[in-house]
Order: sequence, then C-alpha cells, then structure tokens
Amino acid sequence: MEDTMPTRDGRRRQLARIALVLAAAVVALVNVAPVLWGVTTSLRPPEEIFTFPPSFLVSDLTGEHYSQVLNGSFARNITNSLLYSTTATVVAVLLGAIAAYAFDRFRFPLRRSLFGVIVACIPLSMGAAVLVIPNYLYFAALGLLDTPVILPLLYLGYNLPMAVWILKGAMEGIPTELDEAAKIDGASRLRTFAAVILPLCRPSLAAASIFVFIGAWNEFVAGSVMVNTSDYRPVQVAVYQFISAFGRQWGPLTASAVLALLPILVLVVFFGRYLVAGLMRGAVKG
Repeated sequence: MEDTMPTRDGRRRQLARIALVLAAAVVALVNVAPVLWGVTTSLRPPEEIFTFPPSFLVSDLTGEHYSQVLNGSFARNITNSLLYSTTATVVAVLLGAIAAYAFDRFRFPLRRSLFGVIVACIPLSMGAAVLVIPNYLYFAALGLLDTPVILPLLYLGYNLPMAVWILKGAMEGIPTELDEAAKIDGASRLRTFAAVILPLCRPSLAAASIFVFIGAWNEFVAGSVMVNTSDYRPVQVAVYQFISAFGRQWGPLTASAVLALLPILVLVVFFGRYLVAGLMRGAVKG
C-alpha cells in the first residue's frame, strides 16, 4: 500500500503537467493563429484572399499590399506613433521614478492616500475610453485639439500611474542604508537617486518602459477622437482607415496590421525578460 501511494501521486502530477501543457498549447494556438492568418493574408495576391477552402499556405507570395500601404501616409503614421510613444515613455518613466522615490523615501502628509489614488488610477487608465469626453472638452478649451502634442500628453497621463506603481515596488526593495551611506560620502539626494537608486532599478525601469510604450502604441480611442489631421494620426487609427463603408480592404488591412505589430514584437522579444523581473518587484511590495 505504501508503494502504490507515491506511484498514484506521481501519475496525478504527470497528468496535471500534461493537462497544463495542453491548456497552454490551446491558448497559444488561439492567440497565434489569427496573427499567422493575418501575415499570410497580407502576402497573398488579391485574387487568392477569398479562395475556398482557406489555407495557411501561400502559393504565390507578393508584397503589393505592403507597397500600397507604405506608398501612402502609413509610414508617417508609424513615425508619429514612434515619436508619441517614445516621448510618453521617457517622460513617464522619469516622472514615475521621481514620484516613486518620493513616496518611498520621504514622509509627508497624505502620502498613503495619494499613493492609493495613483494605484486606483491604474485600471481607470486601462479603460481610458471613459475619459475621452472630459479630455476632449479640456483640451478644446486649451486649444490643443488636432495638434502633435495632445496624444503624448494623454498617453503620459494614462500610463504614468502604472510606472509609479512598478517603480515604487522596486525601490521598496532597496535598503535605506544605501542612502545613508551615500549621504555620509557627501552625495546629495539627487546624486543618490541618480547614481545609487536608479541603477538598482534597471529591471523595473525596463518593465515600466515596456508597459508605457505598449499602452501608448496600442491606444486607439483618444487617437481617433483628438486628432483629425492625417499628418498627426497615430498608427492604430491609420490601420482602421482601411475599413470603410464600401468594405474592408483585406490585403492592405492585414499588411498595415502586421507593420503595426512589428515594433511590439521586437520590443517583447528583446526586452520581454525584464517584464517578469520588474513586475515581480512591483507586485511583491507596492
């Protein structure tokens, strides 16, 4: 009887692993299949897009859809989103690091309440569509609608709470003795922050940067409402332009979607390892 119990437990663990692998495979298939289908569709000649039965295989590769997309204003729209997202990322991480350091190292009235407000703003920023009307009225009063500065400002406001939360969790894991040692060596608060604290927060800085960039890059609602001029249009709104009242241009639509996806894929492939490390630091403390 004692010999059979470990065997049963081992079989149960093995079955659990198999079930977990199968579930992960199903989830991966559900998420990857539409992307693969979009890539293959973007490479098909127009006459093969609606062939039946459908197939992932492409008999005759073509780049005409990409040429059509890039010959228009789409390249400028990608450049716009790169500028908007990069600006919002740099400013959000910088301000987020300063705010996180202040919340973690200084004691001032309503410190916990203010940080609670910031944390509460994280889900609100993820559902930023509810903020479109008040933001529209506010920026209309300022005369900033349909200008190149409005979207970076909105992206900064939407994603700054996440950056503060991640970076504060990282700074809570840094002993205050390091600040005291730097002070004894004659370092000012600013020098301690720049030369001691920030280098120790590199994984969390990278994680915050990735989250802010992805959040800014993928934003659609504000970009479609606040900007009307094609010269200032972000990439996600430009992708939607290939869906019109006369139907969907599936070739250019999938080609533009693939081009819009590439920066995110590159970012995750090369810097995705920082996401887990940065988020774990922000989730354990915070």
